[in-house]
Amino acid sequence: MKGLGKFITAAFIIGQVSVAEAAVVPWSLTNAQPAKISEKKDSNDYSAFYAVDLSEDLPSLDKLRKMYVKNTIYDKKYEFSWNIGHKFDEVFDGIIKTYGSSDKRLKKQGEDMLYEMIKNAPKEIYPYIGPYLHTVPNMSGKILEMPGIKETKNKFPERISEHVKGIKNLEFLSPYMYFVLMPEIWPDYKDTREYPKEKPVYAKVKYNEQFWKKIRAQVKPEDYYPDRERKGEDIKDKLRTLNPSLEGSLTSADVKAFGRTLKQIDEFSKVPGRMALLSEARILLNSHEEATGKGLPINTLKDLVNPCQRLVQQLRIAGLEGEFMQIVGKEGFSSEEWAYTCDRTIKAYRLSLINWSTVASILNYKQNVYKETLQTMPLMFRGPQLAVMLAVPEMFKASREDVVAVRKNRKMLADEFKAIDFNIAGAPVEFSM
Repeated sequence: MKGLGKFITAAFIIGQVSVAEAAVVPWSLTNAQPAKISEKKDSNDYSAFYAVDLSEDLPSLDKLRKMYVKNTIYDKKYEFSWNIGHKFDEVFDGIIKTYGSSDKRLKKQGEDMLYEMIKNAPKEIYPYIGPYLHTVPNMSGKILEMPGIKETKNKFPERISEHVKGIKNLEFLSPYMYFVLMPEIWPDYKDTREYPKEKPVYAKVKYNEQFWKKIRAQVKPEDYYPDRERKGEDIKDKLRTLNPSLEGSLTSADVKAFGRTLKQIDEFSKVPGRMALLSEARILLNSHEEATGKGLPINTLKDLVNPCQRLVQQLRIAGLEGEFMQIVGKEGFSSEEWAYTCDRTIKAYRLSLINWSTVASILNYKQNVYKETLQTMPLMFRGPQLAVMLAVPEMFKASREDVVAVRKNRKMLADEFKAIDFNIAGAPVEFSM
């Protein structure tokens, strides 16, 4: 893989972490690595990280706004210039008297992350980004003094693409545009370096008698002989599940009932201003979970693992659950029952469409193929990548019974999902790698 794909994929695997140990993983961006690395291989259930508690009593939207929305407008302490008053602001007076008296520089937000990104970038790109960094006002001295960046100040790149050579006054090009001079960014660039050819390694296929016995027990060959009559629909597929939850199994009727709600939910979400309200609820929910110690470095991963349960939480915060229940209630769902059915259907739908390359990738993640690569990454990047690594298998986790029920209705689901652009009121349906 190249570029961002390589960066993300390399971070998916770290040592096996048991559920008990995972509970104490420090997810902070400044100390993002597992507290303990275990070699145990008997536990791969990380669903607790991404679980959604629909019984949790969440604050209202107004309360969350007061708690987490900061007022960035400076309080002048007066309303009109002709009524300023006669007493100087004591707090501001103290600030301006001590300003500049300390030699300790305040670190800017994102400075460490930018430093690590440049540090881990190929040295070949330094001549194309270094001159620009030296022109950025208040750029960190720590970055400007980096070996390779320091030497590029006011220096024009030596390697120039053939596409731009000969352009008049090219040396006066703004450093902001130096990246277009790099030969590697042009589509017709050919890497002249030679690499050793890898010999293909073919898998050794062995006959597994136990495996085929299990297959024959589930799919009996005699049921598919030409003289056999086609069986009608199983009676179980016509029945709905009482009190849907995260346990048990879906039926074909459950999937069909869920599918019938999608069009009306899409219309519900397109009411002017509603998506903005749900987006605000999503942001404030993430802030609340981070403040209460329930958040992840990339908290939106919960929206990929359990999109519909998260949507119900956002509806409750925004005060829209009652109107939403009028839609799903037509199919006999409560908001919680719809969320459980929805999430299980989406995971089974993803799994029913999974390809061999995705299966191989997930197996590589679980088998620690990228463990050493991840451990060489900057410390601040390990937490987010660990969170992604643990989330990927959860996005495809579904029982055999759920997948069977979804496969019977996959054409219907595909049409319904396509009609709503694979997005249920902001909740994502598909996940591709």
